[in-house]
Amino acid sequence: MRRKVASAAKPNLGHIALASLEQALHDRLFVCTQNVDNLHEQAGARRVLHMHGELFKSRCDSCSLPPFADTSLHESPGELPRCSCGGKIRPHICWFGETPFELEQILQALDDCSIFIAIGTSGSVEPAASFAGHVAGRARTFYVGPEAPANRSLFDECFLGKAGELLPGLFSF
Repeated sequence: MRRKVASAAKPNLGHIALASLEQALHDRLFVCTQNVDNLHEQAGARRVLHMHGELFKSRCDSCSLPPFADTSLHESPGELPRCSCGGKIRPHICWFGETPFELEQILQALDDCSIFIAIGTSGSVEPAASFAGHVAGRARTFYVGPEAPANRSLFDECFLGKAGELLPGLFSF
């Protein structure tokens, strides 16, 4: 069901603005998303870290088979696909209670950053909620989203509104 819904989604102008910024800054921009969709990639971004995984990839729950592209909807009830090892194939996403992916790489990027921008997060879901605190006092911190996040005090500036409307103006170059 999640893949079916996500298949119909299209990137907004905020995704497109970030992809354009990536084209201008190359590897000086680190995009880390909590979203499991592929909207950043649809917008043209090439270097996106999906800390909660990718919905359009699957992996075995038993063996070390690397995640693989999978757009199948698996709509037949009770028919879970199986790996050649016998394990169940599951979406390559991090469910609540599981450890997000690539935390070491994320922490290294936070240590190296001079500007931190959080977009559309509530500021209350860990570990991402702690990222602004990790860089506060060392990097400029900005928030863009529909309402102030729970960790508002950690941001130098907040831009309230829809990211798809605000980001293109903030990133014009």
